Amino acid sequence: MVTELINNLKSLDFSPASKVWIYTSDKTFNEAEENAIYNDLEKFCSNWESHGRQLAAKSFILYARLIVLVVDDSFFSISGCAMDKSVAFIKKLEMDYNISLFDRLLQTAYYHEQWITYPTVIWSEKLKSSEINSNTWFIDTMVNNLHDAQHNLEKKLGDFWLKRII
Repeated sequence: MVTELINNLKSLDFSPASKVWIYTSDKTFNEAEENAIYNDLEKFCSNWESHGRQLAAKSFILYARLIVLVVDDSFFSISGCAMDKSVAFIKKLEMDYNISLFDRLLQTAYYHEQWITYPTVIWSEKLKSSEINSNTWFIDTMVNNLHDAQHNLEKKLGDFWLKRII
């Protein structure tokens, strides 16, 4: 599979303040989907511009379910129009692959030896039934810069804002 390992995100040589967007899929990508989405991401990032200037951008697929876009805007700031282009691109991925990427109620956790995505309400039920606990690892999709993504992407529920919700 083409899944980029978390180590690739950690070794990315962009400014620590680079902007990061993480989109959670409502389903795990199979190998064909992952390869196709990866190719679409690479093409988008290589053509992503802000006011006619090429953006320093990189994309990743993590755990066959998370799409990550990173823009190093220390060279050239990303404009609202360029951000709109990324949203339109992500919406196109949703249409092309019959997936949902904008559902912020989806959370991904390491559960039964694999990364699993469920709605928050399901994680709440699993916490109440003691299937998960404060030591269960979750992905924090709300990180907003590369430094946070490199150092705080995976968090134990006990150290995560999500614990207040579930």
